[in-house]
Amino acid sequence: MDKKRFKIRYVIFLAVLLVLAFNEGNRTLVRRFFEQNKLKKDIENALNENDLLKERICYLENEPSYLERMVRSELKVTAPGEIEYRFS
Repeated sequence: MDKKRFKIRYVIFLAVLLVLAFNEGNRTLVRRFFEQNKLKKDIENALNENDLLKERICYLENEPSYLERMVRSELKVTAPGEIEYRFS
């Protein structure tokens, strides 16, 4: 009797699994779940980048030395009479 119950449960489990696996609605649901997780990670990354950019804007507005360093490094500007050495 116990083996028969096990077989019945196994068959029911397999049937439910097959219905879930081959049902288009469930596949779409799983696909959307993974897409939602990816979008949440993208939003989190964008928020972190936004915070870093806000911090950089604050430094650029309030710290003249930071502004000067950024101008020198990104625009390759040198002060009058200053010699730039490049090592390769």
